[in-house]
Parts: sequence; structure tokens; C-alpha cells
Amino acid sequence: MSNLQKLIDSRGYSNNIPHPRSRWHDNFYTADPNLDYLIGRYLPQSMQPWAREQLSRFGAYVAGPVDERAAYTDGEGRPRLRKYNRLGEDVSEIITNEGYRKTVADVYGAGIVSYLYHPVPELGERVPYLYSYMMGYLLSQSEPGFYCPVTLTMAAAHLVDRYGSEELKQRYLVGLTSRDYETLYEGATWLTERQGGSDVGANLTVAEPVADRPGTYRLTGEKFFASNAGAMVATVMARIDPDKPGTKGLGLFLVPWTTPDGQRNRISIRRLKEKLGVNAVPSAEVLLEGAEGYLIGRPERGFAYMAEALNISRICNAVASIGIMRRAFYEAKDYAARRSAFGSSIDRYPMVREMLVSLLVDLEVSTGAVFEMIHYFDKANTYGDADQAERVIARLLIPLLKYRTGDEAVQASHTAIEIHGGNGYIEEYVTPRLLRDAQVTTVWEGTSNILALDLLRVMQKEQAHEVFCQVMRERIIKMTHPLSKVFAMRIAEELELLEQNLAYLLQQSDEYVNYKLKTVANHMIDLFCLSNIVLDAEQQVEQQANARKYVLAHLYWKQHFAVSQDRGVKQDPLLDVRFFTALVEYQQVGESELQAALSLFSTLQEEPS
Repeated sequence: MSNLQKLIDSRGYSNNIPHPRSRWHDNFYTADPNLDYLIGRYLPQSMQPWAREQLSRFGAYVAGPVDERAAYTDGEGRPRLRKYNRLGEDVSEIITNEGYRKTVADVYGAGIVSYLYHPVPELGERVPYLYSYMMGYLLSQSEPGFYCPVTLTMAAAHLVDRYGSEELKQRYLVGLTSRDYETLYEGATWLTERQGGSDVGANLTVAEPVADRPGTYRLTGEKFFASNAGAMVATVMARIDPDKPGTKGLGLFLVPWTTPDGQRNRISIRRLKEKLGVNAVPSAEVLLEGAEGYLIGRPERGFAYMAEALNISRICNAVASIGIMRRAFYEAKDYAARRSAFGSSIDRYPMVREMLVSLLVDLEVSTGAVFEMIHYFDKANTYGDADQAERVIARLLIPLLKYRTGDEAVQASHTAIEIHGGNGYIEEYVTPRLLRDAQVTTVWEGTSNILALDLLRVMQKEQAHEVFCQVMRERIIKMTHPLSKVFAMRIAEELELLEQNLAYLLQQSDEYVNYKLKTVANHMIDLFCLSNIVLDAEQQVEQQANARKYVLAHLYWKQHFAVSQDRGVKQDPLLDVRFFTALVEYQQVGESELQAALSLFSTLQEEPS
């Protein structure tokens, strides 16, 4: 041993900078008690033991092999395009690495899409979307890039199942919902065009009917940002009626990579996109050169069908975002506990504790809100027992929470890097990949501006703002526990302010309304998320005598609502520091313990109205 190494060891430097955590000894499910809580809150009781067993296995798998493969795919193992064969013929073949293909086989094999359509052998029934999204939440902690193809396969299966002809279902739905890698058809969505982007009505791809083959068309055009290019099945929008402007003239088509007679379809890939992150999913510029496609549903309803599928994708985007947030918190907490500075682990210092708990608050509150949204979605789409208000609230929450969680995923990744210090910027750690992958969640399936406009549409068409306010009033009535009452009072005050702002806003010019849409959207998201964590807290304290989620509710209020004349310097009970261990380790918090802490400084009652 060298003298330098002896000096390093004698001073303990080797223990001060933790090595990147060994991924093979983790389980993202067992490390996340909140996910177990959500299983008990939302899944049918008969399904819960099976779900816990399956998600525990899946949590270990994604934390181990999938995470190792994701790191390789992000770097050296990115998809590549084999444009021509040795004879100079255009084959446009996308080649992925062996580990990625193994992940594809195993994740689909675990039923992430299949169990939505086929009964689980052990249960004799299908699962709701909520279970599949729980799998996606765990998967996204390692590989949000691959969760994109899963998302697109889910969306394609939904469209074929709900609107496809019997012939399309028999030919393609079996493959889209298969657990067997050899018979699996992955799905894709090819929507975006160079001149259109979010303005889908500007799309130029045309569809011409094939004589004597009802429902069969030839599609010609360019898709400028085609996700999961090379997939066996793509859903594609094309102009079916040139006399109808905008989205009204667009039909929806299923376009296979290989036609039923076994021939390569008239599709070519110009190039793969070089992206900042989510490198697992091959994104490409695709040329349709008279490609054979099959009409899905009624020709005039193409855009409406795609918008319906877009809701599935937007939920997936929100799920991927909270998955990234969870991994960011997990990595930051683990590192802070093992990193020693100035004679102590850095998680002993109040400023680090504040950062960790702030990250946890947004993570846990948004996770609860996202799965509540999925619960509404399941009522409308899986169980079919949603009333009109529940259908509208689901439609409203999807763009709102997709918008919020995307921003939070970026901020969470940034916070994790800062807690790591310089190591957070080093590729040996997962944090750079988290930040790169998080960035796309604010762009995929609609930017914040597009989502705000979507909010306006659902307000104008379905009076969604009125439904939202009514749902919030019903939630306030349910807040009966003594620890909930102060929240009920404040939420009622904020709701009154929201209604006043909405009444004013809807009387203003279009330009003014557009400018203020995101302000209103943020207020609505804050109110819904706060109400949700309070109701979760009430349930948890009644069932488990645990007031931990009430601490989160107070901290969420402080972060998103409280306005203090002294800029927050005075009268702060420091709940994040006082209950740090209980929060990050998911330990019990007694009601009396919380009340004692709040009695010193009342963070809610003393805030100015």
C-alpha cells in the first residue's frame, strides 16, 4: 500500500464520498411505503395481495437489471439506424442492444399492457389501469425512455380495441396485448409533422382510398418526430378529406410495418433524432410513401380518437414524472445519509433536511394526486361507473397534473444533483440521466401552453371549472377530523378566490384569458393537491393512528399557499426539520406530537387572509 493510500485511509477520506449506490441490492417497491399505501387505497381488496407480490418482484427487477441496462442504453447502447443492406436497398432497420430487448421482453411479459385486456391467471380477472400505471411508476425510476414505447403500445391497443373493425382486432390486437416477445407487436404514434407540431390541423399527410378494398388507404407524407419508429404497428393521422380544413378533415389509421401478405410496407426512416435524453426510445423522421393503412373508426372522428388516446399518454407522462421524482429523492436521501462533511453526515444539517423534505413533499403529494386522477380515469374507462362530474374531472385533471408533474420532475432532478454536489454532475451517478430524462416530460404530449389551452377548451365545452369547484366543495365537507378543519377553512377561502378570479377572467378578452390561463391552472392544481393530501392524511390517521401525512399537508400549504409579511423568517415551526426522520423513513407521527409542534407556531391560522 502506498503512503498516499495510507494517509487517505487514516483520515477516513474514502468514506466521505459515497460510491454510486449498488443498484443490484435495491427494490423500488419495498423502499416506497407510500406505494403500498396507495395499493390499499385504490386497488380492489381481492387484488391487493397479488399486486403486492407482483410489484415487489417488479420493483427488484427494475432496480437491478433494468437500471443497469438503462445506464448502458443511455450511453454506448443507443438505438441506431441501419439504413441500407449490402445491396444498397433501403431497409430502414432500427437496431437496439441486447439488454434493451431483454427489458422489452420481460416488462411486456409481466403484463404491463396484456393484463388490461386479458385476465390474470391467478385472479381470473383483468387489472385496472391503476395497476399498470403502478408498474410504469416503478419502471420510470430506472427507464422512463422505454416507458414511452409501453405508453404508445397501450394507446394503440386502446384505439384498436375500442374503435377498430373486427378484422383489425383479430389481426393486430392480439399482438399489441401479447406477453410473448415472439408474438408481441409494439405500438407507435406518428402524429407530429414539420410544419404542424402541436397544430395538428396543419398536418399535410394525405390518405387516398384503395379501390375495391374498403377501409384500406395509401398514406403519403412525412412525420417529423415519430416516437418508437420501427414498431410493428403505428397509429397515424392523415388528411382524408381535403375539403375540410384543420382537424375536421383528419382520419386515424393503423399502419403496420409489414403488410398482411408479409411484405415490407412503404415506410422508410430518414434518420434517427439525436436527443438530450430518453435515449432508449428511437425517435425518427419517417417517410410514408404510399404506405398501406387501415381506417380506425369513423373517418370524421380521427382527431377525437387520437385525443382520447392522448389522455392515456398524458397520464403515462405524469406517471413517468413522479417516477423520476421518486428516484431523485431516493438517490438524494441515500447520498446525504452516507456523505460526511464537517464531522457529520450531511443529512444532519437543517438546510439539507429542508431540501430533502421539500423534494419529498412535492413527490408524495403529486403522487397521491396522480393516482387519484387515475382512479377517476378507471371509473370512466375500466369500470364504467363514473357519473358525468367524475368524467369531466378526469378530463380536467389529466392536462393539469401532466403540466405540474413535468415541471416538478425537472426541479427534483436538479435538487438531487445539488445535494450530491459535484458528484451529482458525474455520469457514474444516475442524477445526470435523471435530469436529461426529466426535461422531456415538459414537452412530450403537450407543452405547458398547449395544456393550458386544453384546460380552456374543457372549461368552455363542459364547464369543467364549475365541476371542479363543486368537487372541491364536496371534498371540504369530507374533512371532519380535528386536524383537517383548519385546512377545510383555508381551502374554502382559496376556492372562493378561485371562483372570483374565474368569473372575472371569463369576461375578459381572448388575449387576456390566454395570458392568465396558467395562473388559474396552478391555483386549481394547488387546491386539488392540497385537498387530496388532507383526505389521505385523514384516512391514514383514522386507520393507522399515524399523522405523518398531516405534516406533509402543512408543509405543502407552506410551500404553495402561505404568504408571510416577514418573508417566512419568523414563526416557523420547522416541521420538516422536527419530523425529518419520520417523514423520510415513513415512521409514525402521533396526533398529540403534531399538535404540540403546531401549538408553538400556527402556520395556517395566523397567516393573513
